[in-house]
Amino acid sequence: MKQRQRWLLSGAGVFTLLFGLLCLNYTKMGSAEHHAQIAQQRGWSPPSRGIVYLGMVFAPLGAGLVGFAIGRKQAAPLPQAE
Repeated sequence: MKQRQRWLLSGAGVFTLLFGLLCLNYTKMGSAEHHAQIAQQRGWSPPSRGIVYLGMVFAPLGAGLVGFAIGRKQAAPLPQAE
């Protein structure tokens, strides 16, 4: 994998991971009432199952992208067929 592609892939993975973790933090059920009040004050949507599911999809996807980019950097190149 070319270095530019690896940087783009890992950058996209970091942002995807961050978005997923923020979704999960926003819907943390221990303080859902607090988050609902803040969301209502700011005009945002209240914590919902949809936001939880977004976090559950995007966090592992971002982690996988970052792991793939790091793993491809450290992998030995495959022998080329002549």
